[in-house]
Amino acid sequence: MNITLNDLLVSSYEGVYKLRIAALQLPYPKTKSHQSAKAYQNEIIHRLKTIAPNAAELLVLPAYINAPGLLEPNLLFDLVKTHGENFIEQISFQANRLKSLICVGTLYQKSVSQWVNRTWLFGPNGEPITWYDKIHLTNKERELGLIAGSDCVVAEHDGVRFGFAVCSDLYFPAYFDALATQNVDIILSPVSHKSEPVERIHIMCQCRALDTGSYIIRSGYAAGTERQEGNSLIASPEGTILANIEFGSGLLNLDISPNTKPRKPSLHGQDLVGLKHLPNFYRSNIGQEKTITNSTLPHLCAHRGVSHACPENTLPAFGAAIAMGVQEIELDLWMSADGIPIVCHDSSVDRTTNGEGMIAEMTWANIQRLDAGITLGAGWSGVRIPRFEDILNIVDGRVAINIHIKEPGFDGQLVKLVCDLLYEQGLPQMHYIAGDEDVLEVALDYAPEIPRACLAAQKVPDHMVTVAEKFACNRVQFGRNVTPKSLKKAHELGLICNLFWSDELNDAQSYLSMGINVVLTNAAHKLLPLISKSAG
Repeated sequence: MNITLNDLLVSSYEGVYKLRIAALQLPYPKTKSHQSAKAYQNEIIHRLKTIAPNAAELLVLPAYINAPGLLEPNLLFDLVKTHGENFIEQISFQANRLKSLICVGTLYQKSVSQWVNRTWLFGPNGEPITWYDKIHLTNKERELGLIAGSDCVVAEHDGVRFGFAVCSDLYFPAYFDALATQNVDIILSPVSHKSEPVERIHIMCQCRALDTGSYIIRSGYAAGTERQEGNSLIASPEGTILANIEFGSGLLNLDISPNTKPRKPSLHGQDLVGLKHLPNFYRSNIGQEKTITNSTLPHLCAHRGVSHACPENTLPAFGAAIAMGVQEIELDLWMSADGIPIVCHDSSVDRTTNGEGMIAEMTWANIQRLDAGITLGAGWSGVRIPRFEDILNIVDGRVAINIHIKEPGFDGQLVKLVCDLLYEQGLPQMHYIAGDEDVLEVALDYAPEIPRACLAAQKVPDHMVTVAEKFACNRVQFGRNVTPKSLKKAHELGLICNLFWSDELNDAQSYLSMGINVVLTNAAHKLLPLISKSAG
């Protein structure tokens, strides 16, 4: 069949590059023997030879094509070693003759003792553009001794971005989200299994295509059973099956516009909603985040990390705090001259590094060269000032972050950037922004969902609570001058009450008995019993 995209569901725009694609489906080898496997391979080459050069720009062939139909290990590996390499060379030759991309799944010997399920994408010159080693192996593949791949591969050719989903990869939605974050246009899907019902294959391919906003081109084997076949098909970014071979042999031909992406419909006359994937919202450690956010108070918050033992506001200081099991860390942020949130308590680097200068007047390139450990001794030499993004990456849901923003920046730029980074990390509810009224005002207006802690008016505890209520804060961070009256008022409003600061266990416990919920400390290692109390 020859179908253009305009004949189907999605309209393409004038001038959009079109790609002529084809997917081949031939009968599964009749017997599990070298003879049947070679006969299948000969038929593949014969079919390719009947295609004229430039008739297709992309051809997709099934998986395990260099050892089709074989399950017994000795037969399988022997055929690949004796005949499979020559067969793949013929595929490469045909790619060059046809001036076409060819995608083909193979059993590949990666080293003397390592075998993988490898899918190749050959270029129009017959040379490999890239390859993908299947990540989600079946039990049978593991029994054969295959090892799983580790990379979610996306490669670009002539402006089109190709990804891969081989056989059982299709069952893992999170894998397709990883493809989508790399802006994949076409997902190549060679398959070998032949026992899945047609309806399920169609639903999965439609959903994966719709979720990723890409085409899925699937090539499998015909097996002689009408309702359980390889189901070679082409699914569109709109979630539509554009063409398919449910059973029997065939060759799909289709023109598509790979760079045309679907858009969600307008909502009540408003602008179209764009497709944006937020992979960090789907992290596997989301349970750990809930453990922190739902944990029983009191909490211990490592002020600038374990700053009594490590260089303050550095990766070692925060890493030590995480290792100790604290529920929160506290850090301070300033904006560099080139718009990077920098973790440092002071507005200048003079006190904490071997350099001089105001952070707002320095670029990140200059700041990252400074030594933030040498002031604590030669043993700490080489420790650097981190960016806020660096801290988010090492924390990754393990602890909450008390983000003290010293100044909001021009037009609230620093506050807004912090909010954006929290959303990108999938952590808008776990961490909280702490600051004076100017910071709280921007945070409330720009991202009201992100929790806030009031640091304004610390010299007057009662007024702190008033300011916290004004800016709809979730917390108030009192100083050591906190009073029972102000604590009572804060608790009546449902506010979590932080204390800045306490470094001795007995002292911290006395504040907890007053009603403090979170203790900021420079010496988390001295206050670890508080963590045990919280866990209990």
